[in-house]
Amino acid sequence: MIWHPVLDSFFSDGFFSDGFFSDSFLKLFSVQALHKIQLFKIQKTAQSIQAYSVIRRLLVGTSLATALAVLPQALSPRSAQAQSAQAQSAQSTATPIAPTARYAQDEAVGLDEIIAEWRGYYADVPVYVCVCLDDTCDQTQQWPYREYYLYQLGVALGPNNGRIAEGSGANCFDIADGSRPTAPRAFSTDPASTTAQASPPPAAPVVPPSATPSPPAPEADSTVAASIPTATTINNGEAIRLDWPSGASNVVAVAGSAWTIDIVNAFDCESFSLVGQKTMTAQRVVGEPAVDETTGNVAIPVLLDSCADVDQSAVFVISPSESGSYGLYRTQLPGRSDLAAVSVTPPPTEFASYGFASIQAMNYWDGVLFVRQGTASGAESVLLFRPGLTPAGDYAGCGVVQVNEGADFLCPD
Repeated sequence: MIWHPVLDSFFSDGFFSDGFFSDSFLKLFSVQALHKIQLFKIQKTAQSIQAYSVIRRLLVGTSLATALAVLPQALSPRSAQAQSAQAQSAQSTATPIAPTARYAQDEAVGLDEIIAEWRGYYADVPVYVCVCLDDTCDQTQQWPYREYYLYQLGVALGPNNGRIAEGSGANCFDIADGSRPTAPRAFSTDPASTTAQASPPPAAPVVPPSATPSPPAPEADSTVAASIPTATTINNGEAIRLDWPSGASNVVAVAGSAWTIDIVNAFDCESFSLVGQKTMTAQRVVGEPAVDETTGNVAIPVLLDSCADVDQSAVFVISPSESGSYGLYRTQLPGRSDLAAVSVTPPPTEFASYGFASIQAMNYWDGVLFVRQGTASGAESVLLFRPGLTPAGDYAGCGVVQVNEGADFLCPD
Protein backbone atom coordinates (compact mmCIF):
# COMPACT_ATOMS: atom_id res chain seq x y z
CA MET A 1 0.00 0.00 0.00
CA ILE A 2 1.32 3.40 -1.01
CA TRP A 3 1.27 6.08 1.72
CA HIS A 4 2.72 9.53 2.14
CA PRO A 5 3.28 11.76 5.18
CA VAL A 6 1.52 14.68 3.49
CA LEU A 7 -1.67 12.67 3.19
CA ASP A 8 -1.19 11.58 6.77
CA SER A 9 -1.06 15.22 7.81
CA PHE A 10 -4.09 16.17 5.75
CA PHE A 11 -6.42 13.31 6.61
CA SER A 12 -5.54 12.99 10.29
CA ASP A 13 -7.59 14.04 13.32
CA GLY A 14 -10.65 12.16 12.08
CA PHE A 15 -11.35 14.43 9.11
CA PHE A 16 -12.78 11.37 7.38
CA SER A 17 -14.00 8.14 8.93
CA ASP A 18 -11.44 5.51 9.93
CA GLY A 19 -12.56 3.11 7.19
CA PHE A 20 -12.43 5.73 4.48
CA PHE A 21 -8.96 4.83 3.16
CA SER A 22 -8.84 1.58 1.20
CA ASP A 23 -6.29 0.09 -1.14
CA SER A 24 -8.56 0.92 -4.10
CA PHE A 25 -8.61 4.59 -3.04
CA LEU A 26 -4.86 4.85 -2.60
CA LYS A 27 -4.20 3.22 -5.95
CA LEU A 28 -5.88 6.19 -7.61
CA PHE A 29 -2.78 8.21 -6.70
CA SER A 30 0.45 7.68 -8.55
CA VAL A 31 3.76 8.47 -6.94
CA GLN A 32 3.94 11.48 -9.25
CA ALA A 33 0.54 12.69 -8.08
CA LEU A 34 1.56 12.31 -4.45
CA HIS A 35 4.66 14.32 -5.16
CA LYS A 36 2.61 17.12 -6.71
CA ILE A 37 0.31 17.14 -3.72
CA GLN A 38 3.30 17.46 -1.47
CA LEU A 39 4.42 20.54 -3.38
CA PHE A 40 1.11 22.23 -2.58
CA LYS A 41 2.10 22.04 1.12
CA ILE A 42 -1.34 20.99 2.25
CA GLN A 43 -1.79 21.93 5.88
CA LYS A 44 -4.23 20.72 8.46
CA THR A 45 -5.49 24.27 8.84
CA ALA A 46 -6.76 24.05 5.26
CA GLN A 47 -9.17 21.20 6.04
CA SER A 48 -12.31 22.74 4.59
CA ILE A 49 -15.35 22.01 2.51
CA GLN A 50 -13.49 23.18 -0.59
CA ALA A 51 -10.67 20.72 0.07
CA TYR A 52 -13.13 17.90 0.66
CA SER A 53 -14.83 18.75 -2.63
CA VAL A 54 -11.53 18.48 -4.50
CA ILE A 55 -10.79 15.05 -3.05
CA ARG A 56 -14.30 13.88 -3.89
CA ARG A 57 -13.74 14.90 -7.52
CA LEU A 58 -10.64 12.74 -7.57
CA LEU A 59 -12.68 9.78 -6.36
CA VAL A 60 -15.38 10.04 -9.02
CA GLY A 61 -12.92 10.06 -11.90
CA THR A 62 -12.30 13.74 -12.48
CA SER A 63 -9.03 14.30 -14.25
CA LEU A 64 -6.19 14.32 -11.82
CA ALA A 65 -4.61 17.25 -13.65
CA THR A 66 -7.83 19.23 -13.36
CA ALA A 67 -8.23 18.44 -9.69
CA LEU A 68 -4.66 19.37 -8.95
CA ALA A 69 -5.11 22.67 -10.78
CA VAL A 70 -8.04 23.51 -8.51
CA LEU A 71 -6.40 22.33 -5.32
CA PRO A 72 -4.03 25.29 -4.80
CA GLN A 73 -6.93 27.75 -4.92
CA ALA A 74 -8.85 25.78 -2.34
CA LEU A 75 -6.04 24.97 0.04
CA SER A 76 -3.15 27.37 -0.29
CA PRO A 77 -2.96 30.52 1.86
CA ARG A 78 -4.24 33.72 0.31
CA SER A 79 -1.79 35.61 -1.81
CA ALA A 80 0.38 38.24 -0.23
CA GLN A 81 -1.48 40.88 -2.25
CA ALA A 82 -4.83 39.80 -0.83
CA GLN A 83 -3.47 39.84 2.70
CA SER A 84 -1.95 43.27 2.15
CA ALA A 85 -5.24 44.59 0.76
CA GLN A 86 -7.13 43.28 3.76
CA ALA A 87 -4.61 44.84 6.14
CA GLN A 88 -4.93 48.20 4.41
CA SER A 89 -8.71 47.95 4.53
CA ALA A 90 -8.63 47.14 8.23
CA GLN A 91 -6.31 50.04 8.87
CA SER A 92 -8.51 52.46 6.96
CA THR A 93 -11.61 51.41 8.86
CA ALA A 94 -9.94 51.32 12.29
CA THR A 95 -11.33 53.87 14.73
CA PRO A 96 -8.72 56.60 15.36
CA ILE A 97 -7.73 57.40 18.93
CA ALA A 98 -9.83 60.31 20.18
CA PRO A 99 -8.02 63.61 20.89
CA THR A 100 -9.10 63.48 24.56
CA ALA A 101 -7.50 60.05 24.95
CA ARG A 102 -4.29 61.18 23.25
CA TYR A 103 -4.20 64.32 25.39
CA ALA A 104 -4.55 62.20 28.54
CA GLN A 105 -1.52 60.22 27.33
CA ASP A 106 0.47 63.48 27.36
CA GLU A 107 0.48 63.91 23.60
CA ALA A 108 0.64 67.41 22.14
CA VAL A 109 -2.99 67.89 21.05
CA GLY A 110 -4.50 71.23 20.03
CA LEU A 111 -7.31 72.52 22.24
CA ASP A 112 -9.36 72.96 19.07
CA GLU A 113 -9.20 69.19 18.41
CA ILE A 114 -10.54 68.41 21.88
CA ILE A 115 -13.30 71.00 21.56
CA ALA A 116 -14.29 69.61 18.14
CA GLU A 117 -14.51 66.12 19.65
CA TRP A 118 -16.75 67.35 22.46
CA ARG A 119 -18.96 69.24 20.04
CA GLY A 120 -19.46 65.91 18.28
CA TYR A 121 -20.96 64.59 21.51
CA TYR A 122 -22.87 67.61 22.81
CA ALA A 123 -23.79 70.65 20.76
CA ASP A 124 -24.66 73.00 23.60
CA VAL A 125 -22.87 71.88 26.78
CA PRO A 126 -20.48 74.69 27.81
CA VAL A 127 -16.84 74.31 26.90
CA TYR A 128 -14.54 76.21 29.23
CA VAL A 129 -11.07 77.49 28.53
CA CYS A 130 -9.07 77.34 31.76
CA VAL A 131 -5.80 78.97 32.68
CA CYS A 132 -3.67 77.88 35.62
CA LEU A 133 -3.14 80.82 37.96
CA ASP A 134 -1.11 78.97 40.59
CA ASP A 135 2.46 77.78 40.34
CA THR A 136 0.97 74.35 39.55
CA CYS A 137 -2.59 73.12 39.02
CA ASP A 138 -2.84 69.40 39.75
CA GLN A 139 -5.48 67.65 37.64
CA THR A 140 -3.83 64.23 37.70
CA GLN A 141 -6.69 62.50 39.54
CA GLN A 142 -9.18 62.92 36.70
CA TRP A 143 -9.09 63.80 33.02
CA PRO A 144 -6.86 65.25 31.62
CA TYR A 145 -4.53 63.49 34.10
CA ARG A 146 -2.04 66.35 33.83
CA GLU A 147 -0.33 68.92 35.99
CA TYR A 148 -0.53 72.43 34.59
CA TYR A 149 1.86 75.26 35.26
CA LEU A 150 1.35 78.99 35.73
CA TYR A 151 -0.53 80.55 32.76
CA GLN A 152 -0.83 77.22 30.93
CA LEU A 153 -4.13 76.81 29.08
CA GLY A 154 -6.49 73.83 29.22
CA VAL A 155 -10.15 73.06 28.55
CA ALA A 156 -13.07 71.54 30.46
CA LEU A 157 -16.45 70.23 29.29
CA GLY A 158 -19.45 71.28 31.36
CA PRO A 159 -19.75 73.21 34.64
CA ASN A 160 -18.90 70.13 36.71
CA ASN A 161 -15.51 69.71 35.08
CA GLY A 162 -14.99 73.45 35.04
CA ARG A 163 -15.44 73.62 38.82
CA ILE A 164 -12.98 70.75 39.27
CA ALA A 165 -10.42 72.65 37.16
CA GLU A 166 -10.99 75.80 39.18
CA GLY A 167 -10.59 73.80 42.38
CA SER A 168 -7.08 72.90 41.20
CA GLY A 169 -6.13 76.57 40.92
CA ALA A 170 -7.30 77.48 37.41
CA ASN A 171 -9.76 80.10 36.24
CA CYS A 172 -12.25 78.99 33.57
CA PHE A 173 -14.68 80.77 31.27
CA ASP A 174 -17.23 79.61 28.72
CA ILE A 175 -15.92 80.21 25.20
CA ALA A 176 -19.49 81.02 24.12
CA ASP A 177 -20.34 83.85 26.52
CA GLY A 178 -17.54 84.22 29.06
CA SER A 179 -19.56 82.88 32.00
CA ARG A 180 -17.89 81.00 34.84
CA PRO A 181 -18.62 77.34 35.72
CA THR A 182 -19.90 78.49 39.13
CA ALA A 183 -22.61 80.51 37.34
CA PRO A 184 -23.15 78.70 34.04
CA ARG A 185 -25.49 79.75 31.28
CA ALA A 186 -28.61 77.72 30.53
CA PHE A 187 -27.77 74.85 28.19
CA SER A 188 -29.08 71.59 26.75
CA THR A 189 -27.48 68.22 27.44
CA ASP A 190 -29.06 66.63 24.37
CA PRO A 191 -26.52 64.67 22.31
CA ALA A 192 -25.34 66.15 19.04
CA SER A 193 -27.01 65.08 15.81
CA THR A 194 -26.38 61.46 14.88
CA THR A 195 -25.15 62.71 11.54
CA ALA A 196 -22.04 64.01 13.29
CA GLN A 197 -20.74 60.42 13.35
CA ALA A 198 -18.93 60.92 16.63
CA SER A 199 -18.01 58.02 18.85
CA PRO A 200 -19.70 57.90 22.26
CA PRO A 201 -17.79 60.09 24.72
CA PRO A 202 -15.52 58.36 27.22
CA ALA A 203 -17.25 58.55 30.59
CA ALA A 204 -14.32 59.61 32.75
CA PRO A 205 -13.11 62.60 30.72
CA VAL A 206 -16.55 64.03 30.01
CA VAL A 207 -18.70 63.34 33.05
CA PRO A 208 -16.75 62.84 36.28
CA PRO A 209 -18.88 61.36 39.05
CA SER A 210 -18.68 64.34 41.36
CA ALA A 211 -17.56 67.94 41.44
CA THR A 212 -15.34 69.72 43.89
CA PRO A 213 -16.84 73.15 44.57
CA SER A 214 -14.59 76.06 43.74
CA PRO A 215 -13.02 77.74 46.75
CA PRO A 216 -14.85 80.90 47.78
CA ALA A 217 -13.52 84.05 46.18
CA PRO A 218 -11.59 86.27 48.57
CA GLU A 219 -13.52 89.23 49.82
CA ALA A 220 -12.69 92.36 47.92
CA ASP A 221 -10.75 95.06 49.74
CA SER A 222 -13.30 97.77 50.47
CA THR A 223 -10.73 100.50 49.81
CA VAL A 224 -9.91 99.08 46.38
CA ALA A 225 -13.56 98.40 45.56
CA ALA A 226 -14.41 102.04 46.25
CA SER A 227 -12.01 103.07 43.50
CA ILE A 228 -13.09 100.59 40.80
CA PRO A 229 -15.30 102.03 38.04
CA THR A 230 -17.63 100.27 35.67
CA ALA A 231 -17.06 100.85 31.94
CA THR A 232 -19.62 101.02 29.14
CA THR A 233 -19.26 101.60 25.41
CA ILE A 234 -21.33 104.56 24.21
CA ASN A 235 -22.08 106.50 21.03
CA ASN A 236 -21.65 103.50 18.73
CA GLY A 237 -18.13 102.91 19.90
CA GLU A 238 -16.90 106.49 19.75
CA ALA A 239 -16.28 106.62 23.51
CA ILE A 240 -16.60 104.81 26.83
CA ARG A 241 -18.28 106.02 29.99
CA LEU A 242 -16.78 105.37 33.42
CA ASP A 243 -19.13 105.28 36.40
CA TRP A 244 -17.53 105.42 39.84
CA PRO A 245 -18.85 104.09 43.17
CA SER A 246 -18.98 107.66 44.46
CA GLY A 247 -21.52 108.57 41.79
CA ALA A 248 -19.06 110.44 39.62
CA SER A 249 -19.05 109.75 35.91
CA ASN A 250 -16.80 110.74 33.04
CA VAL A 251 -16.51 110.05 29.33
CA VAL A 252 -13.30 108.95 27.62
CA ALA A 253 -13.27 109.73 23.90
CA VAL A 254 -11.74 107.06 21.66
CA ALA A 255 -12.63 107.98 18.07
CA GLY A 256 -10.67 111.06 17.08
CA SER A 257 -8.58 110.90 20.26
CA ALA A 258 -5.29 110.20 18.46
CA TRP A 259 -4.81 106.87 20.23
CA THR A 260 -2.06 105.54 17.99
CA ILE A 261 -0.04 102.34 17.83
CA ASP A 262 2.69 101.08 15.49
CA ILE A 263 1.49 97.81 13.95
CA VAL A 264 4.27 95.46 12.83
CA ASN A 265 3.68 93.54 9.57
CA ALA A 266 0.56 95.60 8.97
CA PHE A 267 -1.77 95.24 6.02
CA ASP A 268 -2.04 98.56 4.22
CA CYS A 269 -5.59 98.91 2.89
CA GLU A 270 -4.61 101.73 0.51
CA SER A 271 -1.92 99.78 -1.33
CA PHE A 272 -3.43 96.37 -0.55
CA SER A 273 -0.05 95.10 0.56
CA LEU A 274 1.94 94.19 3.66
CA VAL A 275 4.23 96.82 5.13
CA GLY A 276 6.93 96.32 7.72
CA GLN A 277 5.36 98.77 10.18
CA LYS A 278 2.52 101.27 10.07
CA THR A 279 1.24 103.80 12.59
CA MET A 280 -2.49 103.30 12.96
CA THR A 281 -5.18 105.12 14.93
CA ALA A 282 -8.13 103.79 16.93
CA GLN A 283 -11.33 104.22 14.91
CA ARG A 284 -13.89 102.96 17.42
CA VAL A 285 -14.45 100.60 20.35
CA VAL A 286 -15.54 97.08 19.39
CA GLY A 287 -17.57 95.27 22.04
CA GLU A 288 -17.32 96.16 25.72
CA PRO A 289 -14.31 97.19 27.79
CA ALA A 290 -13.01 94.92 30.56
CA VAL A 291 -12.30 96.23 34.06
CA ASP A 292 -9.60 94.73 36.28
CA GLU A 293 -11.32 94.45 39.67
CA THR A 294 -7.94 94.26 41.42
CA THR A 295 -6.48 97.50 40.04
CA GLY A 296 -9.24 99.50 38.35
CA ASN A 297 -7.43 99.42 35.01
CA VAL A 298 -9.69 99.30 31.95
CA ALA A 299 -8.82 97.33 28.79
CA ILE A 300 -10.45 98.70 25.65
CA PRO A 301 -10.68 96.75 22.36
CA VAL A 302 -10.49 99.02 19.31
CA LEU A 303 -10.70 98.61 15.55
CA LEU A 304 -7.77 100.14 13.67
CA ASP A 305 -8.65 99.30 10.07
CA SER A 306 -10.75 96.85 8.07
CA CYS A 307 -10.63 95.79 4.42
CA ALA A 308 -10.94 92.62 2.35
CA ASP A 309 -12.71 90.85 5.26
CA VAL A 310 -9.63 91.42 7.45
CA ASP A 311 -9.84 93.39 10.69
CA GLN A 312 -6.75 94.88 12.31
CA SER A 313 -7.35 95.61 15.97
CA ALA A 314 -5.54 96.59 19.13
CA VAL A 315 -6.08 96.64 22.89
CA PHE A 316 -5.43 99.84 24.82
CA VAL A 317 -5.38 99.89 28.61
CA ILE A 318 -6.07 103.01 30.65
CA SER A 319 -5.48 103.67 34.34
CA PRO A 320 -8.24 106.22 35.01
CA SER A 321 -9.09 108.54 37.85
CA GLU A 322 -12.39 110.12 38.88
CA SER A 323 -11.14 113.46 37.70
CA GLY A 324 -11.22 112.23 34.10
CA SER A 325 -7.47 111.95 33.59
CA TYR A 326 -5.88 108.64 32.66
CA GLY A 327 -2.65 106.97 31.65
CA LEU A 328 -2.66 105.22 28.26
CA TYR A 329 -0.85 101.93 27.54
CA ARG A 330 -0.71 99.54 24.60
CA THR A 331 -1.09 95.77 25.03
CA GLN A 332 1.71 94.22 22.99
CA LEU A 333 1.05 91.09 20.98
CA PRO A 334 4.23 89.35 19.79
CA GLY A 335 4.45 87.91 16.28
CA ARG A 336 6.04 85.10 14.32
CA SER A 337 8.42 85.86 11.48
CA ASP A 338 6.84 83.18 9.27
CA LEU A 339 3.34 84.64 9.45
CA ALA A 340 3.94 87.11 6.66
CA ALA A 341 6.21 87.87 3.77
CA VAL A 342 7.69 90.85 5.62
CA SER A 343 9.73 89.62 8.57
CA VAL A 344 10.09 92.04 11.46
CA THR A 345 11.22 91.19 14.97
CA PRO A 346 8.58 91.33 17.75
CA PRO A 347 7.45 94.79 18.88
CA PRO A 348 10.56 96.95 18.95
CA THR A 349 9.17 99.59 21.34
CA GLU A 350 6.43 99.98 23.94
CA PHE A 351 4.39 101.81 21.29
CA ALA A 352 4.36 98.86 18.87
CA SER A 353 2.54 95.53 18.56
CA TYR A 354 1.57 92.92 16.01
CA GLY A 355 -2.06 93.36 15.10
CA PHE A 356 -4.96 91.55 16.71
CA ALA A 357 -7.62 90.07 14.45
CA SER A 358 -11.32 90.74 15.06
CA ILE A 359 -11.66 91.08 18.85
CA GLN A 360 -14.81 89.34 20.03
CA ALA A 361 -14.67 89.58 23.83
CA MET A 362 -12.37 90.43 26.75
CA ASN A 363 -12.35 89.61 30.45
CA TYR A 364 -10.11 90.12 33.47
CA TRP A 365 -9.72 87.38 36.07
CA ASP A 366 -7.39 87.86 39.02
CA GLY A 367 -5.46 90.48 37.10
CA VAL A 368 -5.06 88.30 33.99
CA LEU A 369 -6.52 89.65 30.75
CA PHE A 370 -8.19 87.20 28.34
CA VAL A 371 -8.72 88.37 24.76
CA ARG A 372 -10.85 86.33 22.41
CA GLN A 373 -10.25 87.02 18.72
CA GLY A 374 -11.30 85.46 15.44
CA THR A 375 -11.40 85.64 11.67
CA ALA A 376 -14.26 86.19 9.24
CA SER A 377 -14.21 82.46 8.42
CA GLY A 378 -14.88 81.44 12.04
CA ALA A 379 -11.42 80.57 13.36
CA GLU A 380 -10.98 81.63 16.98
CA SER A 381 -8.25 81.86 19.60
CA VAL A 382 -7.88 82.99 23.20
CA LEU A 383 -4.91 85.18 24.16
CA LEU A 384 -3.61 85.59 27.67
CA PHE A 385 -1.80 88.60 29.21
CA ARG A 386 -0.46 88.37 32.75
CA PRO A 387 0.25 91.33 35.06
CA GLY A 388 3.47 93.10 34.07
CA LEU A 389 5.50 96.20 34.79
CA THR A 390 2.83 98.39 33.18
CA PRO A 391 -0.99 98.16 33.23
CA ALA A 392 -0.82 96.71 29.69
CA GLY A 393 0.55 93.44 31.11
CA ASP A 394 2.77 90.92 29.33
CA TYR A 395 1.87 88.25 26.81
CA ALA A 396 1.58 84.83 28.51
CA GLY A 397 0.01 82.40 26.04
CA CYS A 398 -2.50 81.58 23.34
CA GLY A 399 -4.72 78.69 22.32
CA VAL A 400 -6.74 78.10 19.14
CA VAL A 401 -10.25 77.00 20.10
CA GLN A 402 -11.84 76.86 16.65
CA VAL A 403 -10.03 75.87 13.45
CA ASN A 404 -10.92 77.45 10.14
CA GLU A 405 -9.27 79.60 7.51
CA GLY A 406 -6.72 81.92 9.13
CA ALA A 407 -6.32 79.88 12.33
CA ASP A 408 -2.54 79.66 11.79
CA PHE A 409 -2.34 83.44 12.15
CA LEU A 410 -4.19 83.70 15.47
CA CYS A 411 -1.44 82.61 17.85
CA PRO A 412 2.15 83.84 17.87
CA ASP A 413 3.49 80.59 19.31
